[in-house]
Amino acid sequence: MTKYIFLLIGIISSTLLNAQEADNNLQGYFVTNSKESLYSYFAFDGNGKVDIAGYGKGDYFVKGDSVVVFPDKDIFIFKISKTHLSGNSSWVKNTKWDLKKDSIAENNRKDDALAKKNAQLLYEYYRKTRAKSNDLEKLFDESAMANYTKNIDDLCGRGLAKACMEKLGLMVMEDLGGISAVLASKTKKPKQNPEIIKLGQKIITMGEVEGHTVLGSYYYSLGDKVKAEKEWQKGTDKGSTKAAMVQFEAEMSEPK
Repeated sequence: MTKYIFLLIGIISSTLLNAQEADNNLQGYFVTNSKESLYSYFAFDGNGKVDIAGYGKGDYFVKGDSVVVFPDKDIFIFKISKTHLSGNSSWVKNTKWDLKKDSIAENNRKDDALAKKNAQLLYEYYRKTRAKSNDLEKLFDESAMANYTKNIDDLCGRGLAKACMEKLGLMVMEDLGGISAVLASKTKKPKQNPEIIKLGQKIITMGEVEGHTVLGSYYYSLGDKVKAEKEWQKGTDKGSTKAAMVQFEAEMSEPK
């Protein structure tokens, strides 16, 4: 069970950008010939989601000539120039990806106003919570953690699914006794919290497929394997690589 508790907590776990409004209308399949890169391609869907070399999908926004991608707990920053992406942060630095013009990359942009709103909220999230500090630093700074929690709560309330995912992680950690209890391996036995389940369901209704992944992991941490597998399967059916991976790991860890 501990693995799935930490998976939820892990959800918690710069460059100058010009004054142009953030957007997420970048669409296309970018590939690299580099054999040293862990990421052979990035496929942007024109609506705020990017397939990261088959490892799973992340969020992204574009501001000026910068593309900021959130793969999970880290951040990738690129400079974009016509049909090229140049890595400008750890894990992607000094590598280039070229737009493959003859590829078929899905374009999921259906509501331009909503897409722009999400991009601007994601940029605000980046600016307020990630640009000048990392998650580990926040965990050990009471003032920074309080400010982070306030920002996450505000952004979630305004419709940013990623912020709601992190809020859910914070709620789980609080129920376990807080970060000190987690680090000391003295967590409380998890009990079902209706507010956490309600938030998980809200994330799903916001269109975030990984809501199934985290809600399933929460059910699993409570010992409800039936509900956990149901949520993971829903996520997998909707195309979540993460949900499929977590479900597979859970099945492999079960006693034979």
